[in-house]
Formats: sequence, C-alpha cells, structure tokens
Amino acid sequence: MGTRLRFASRITRWPREGYALLTAMIFALVITLAGLAFFSIATYETRSSINAHRSQQAFHIADGAIERARAMLLDDITWQAGWTAEALGQGEFDLTVTPTTHLGQPALNMVAEGRIANAARSIEAVVRATPSAFGLNVLVAGDADVNGNLCLTGAVHVGGDGDFGPGDVHLACGEYTEGFEVSPPPVRTEAGQYPDATYYEVRGTKIGNQYQARIFDGNGVDITSALGDSLVGVTSYHNGSKSFTFDFGNNATIRNYFDESTGIFRRAPGDLGVVVNFGSPPVTDPPGILGVSNVILDGNASTTVTSTLINTRFTGITAEQRLDAAFWQGGLTTVKQITFEPSMGIALITKEFMKSGGSQVDIGTSDYPALVYTTGDVVSLNSNFELSGSLICLGDWNSSGGPNLFFDPSFQANLPGYLASSWNAGVSGTMHILSWREIASAGN
Repeated sequence: MGTRLRFASRITRWPREGYALLTAMIFALVITLAGLAFFSIATYETRSSINAHRSQQAFHIADGAIERARAMLLDDITWQAGWTAEALGQGEFDLTVTPTTHLGQPALNMVAEGRIANAARSIEAVVRATPSAFGLNVLVAGDADVNGNLCLTGAVHVGGDGDFGPGDVHLACGEYTEGFEVSPPPVRTEAGQYPDATYYEVRGTKIGNQYQARIFDGNGVDITSALGDSLVGVTSYHNGSKSFTFDFGNNATIRNYFDESTGIFRRAPGDLGVVVNFGSPPVTDPPGILGVSNVILDGNASTTVTSTLINTRFTGITAEQRLDAAFWQGGLTTVKQITFEPSMGIALITKEFMKSGGSQVDIGTSDYPALVYTTGDVVSLNSNFELSGSLICLGDWNSSGGPNLFFDPSFQANLPGYLASSWNAGVSGTMHILSWREIASAGN
C-alpha cells in the first residue's frame, strides 16, 4: 500500500513541472514570433518608405525635365531634340518632344520619364512654344487697334491697350499679352552703325524751280553729280506739312534706284548690303530742320527690294530716349505690291508705316526674313500683307483686313553689329503648358 502511494505521488508532481516548461516555451515562441513580425513590419515599412521616397523623387525628376525643356525653348524656340538618360540629381530622365496640335493650333507633346533606383514616374505635357519679349511677331509699345482678322504664328505684346474686337474675335490665330512694358533693343540710323553697308543719305531740296534731292555717302560727301541723278522725277513738296515726297511709283522706277547691281543706290564691292536713308533733315528751306520725307514704293508682282530703307531720325540724346516715339521725327513710308528681301535683316526703319491698296505686299521671305522697326505708328495694315520676321512699333499699331505675320528669328543673324549686340540673342521663345498629366511609366 505504501509503495503505491509513493508512485502516485510522483505521478501527480511531474505534470506541474512539465506544464511550466511548456508554458515558458510557448511564451518564448510567441515573443520570438512577435519580434519577427515586428521586425518584418518595420522592414516592410522602411522599404515602403524608401520606395515611396524614390517614387516621389522620380516624379520630381520627370517634372524637372519639363522645366528644363522650358529653359531650352527660352534659348531656341525651334528646339525639339529632347534627352535620353540625362542625369539629374541622383537619378536620370528621358524626354521626347513631338509636334502636335491643340485646339487647332500648333503645339508640342512632351513625355518625360524620371528614374531613380527601381522607381520610375512619367509626365505628359502638351505645350505651346511662343516667342518671348525679343522674339515676338509684333511688339507694340503703345496701343493696338485690330479691326479685321489677324493671324500670328506666335504672339503680339501690347504695352498699352490691345483691342482685338469683342471677345478677341479678330485674333484669328496666335495669342497676345498686354498691359506691361517690354523694352525692345534701341535702333540707330547713323552711317557709322552700318560699316558693312553701302550707305546713302537722301536729303530733299529745291534748286531753281525744281524740287529734288542731294545724295550723300556715309561720310557726308555730296555724291549726287557722280551718281548722275538728283531724284527730280520722283520728288515733290507739300508746304503745309513741310514734307518732301519721294514717289517710286512703278516697278521700272524702283528698279532704277534700288537694284543693288545696276541702280542708282547700288552696292559697292565687298559690302554686305545697301542702306538708303530718307530721314535726315532737308538740305535747305523749305522746310529746313523740321522737314520730313514721305516715301512711296508702288511696284508690281515682280518688284523686289533688297536694300534697307530708313525714314526717321533721332532728335534726343540718351539711349533711353531712343525707345520713346516722341524723340523721333520722320514722315510716312507707304508700300504697295512689293516684296522686301533685305540682305541685312532690316527691311524698314521708319517713323510712320502704312500698307496701302489691295495688292500683295511681302516683307521678308523664308530665305530673307526681315525686321520692320517703326519709331512712331503703324498707321494701317490691311489684307494681302505678309511679314516673315518681326515688327517693332514704338507708337500705336492699327490693322484691318487680314494681315498674316509669321515670326522667323533668322533675320537676327543678318542684323548690323550694333543691333545684333543689343538684341538678346538666344532668347527667342517661351513655353505655355496647355495640359499636364501623369501617365503610366514604361519603367513600372
């Protein structure tokens, strides 16, 4: 009996010790699993945080690529090269640029992919590249009054008030800004600013009963007799306005004077072009220092002028005054059925400018784009007028009908040195974002 009791006592004691060990082992296992789970969660959260951070970096890299494209278009409005594996920060990006249209207008489609480590994000933007302050179709310091359709391949900036009709209905294509000052490069008309050109100065006078002109070279030497022409047949005078008028009224007359090989105002060997200045004061009364000249060029469909014509003079002192229409004096330059292909990049520098009649006028072509610089007003532009290049107006600008203005910065390469150096070379465009969205990335 005693033996059985001892055996039973041993049986009842061992389970309590075993349960304690088992409990301790289970508890240790739970703690270990909890630790592993915590470590796994922490590792996952860390990796997720790193991936999220990298994804955000990739997004910023893609967005930065679009901004870099904006900077490129500031330098060159025609830029479409894009980039491949271009480094940025700790990552890199690709960017493609493809021509497209937006609401019927030319635009560019840009797709940028930013990458860093294993993260990639992509952005698609549809943008329009337009000329900037020194690369506009038209830059008007004063007001603009547009009464008929106007088509621009780019933009016009109006320093004053721009009236393009109710709801801008007359702006058939292109865009505009207004209400703040944009200063153009100042223009000069003096002979010394055109050292690479054959320079002529035409100054009205009256000898006996005949209104005519004396012609001077760039050094101020009277060369009328040597040229054998005093413009008697094309010169008249109006006493009320104290103005001479030089009327080159047909193609034969225009060729007689402005053919650079055979005309009166011909190009000297070795020179790059011809400049003819009608803006200087007349030689003698009438009308003296206050007198101005009007110039009329009315040819036919085959009439082409390659010279640069000036019909304004500066009356101020400072460089700042050159940007003020009040410090310029001159007459009206009227063009009809004629083409300007200036070899020096400037077709006209004139106080007042007008396109007259219904016949076609082309100022600048694809081969010879041109600048028109008016130190006063653009009195009128009507239909059948095309400008390839740019127009600057220090006064007010008026147009009717349907002029077409095509911005072409190539004229800048042919500008005389003084103007090329003051032109903000390389600043020819800016970028407007028309649409922007994130798209699926090829790297994901």
